[in-house]
Amino acid sequence: MKKIKVEKTTITENQLKFKGDPEKEVDYKDLIEIVLDVVPQQGFTPKDIRDRNRIQDALDEAKEGEINFEDADYENLILIVEQSRWPTRSKEILKFLDHFKRK
Repeated sequence: MKKIKVEKTTITENQLKFKGDPEKEVDYKDLIEIVLDVVPQQGFTPKDIRDRNRIQDALDEAKEGEINFEDADYENLILIVEQSRWPTRSKEILKFLDHFKRK
């Protein structure tokens, strides 16, 4: 089991999404949801869909500012984050990405 603390950022939704809310600041849960929605170059395979939905389930079940991932789901999330692309080069994005570095 891997736990991630849901930290707040000063990044606004419109910095990351087309027509996003310029006032809404995103947190780590939001950032994970964004990377889950990025379509791989060749599209989603059925396995991709299942894996990403399992991660989304963990996000939906998060309580008290903490997300709990099964080990396999966390490993899949690391792979997804490693392949992520961002429309901004914010230092806060780098701080978020550092949580998913392989040890």
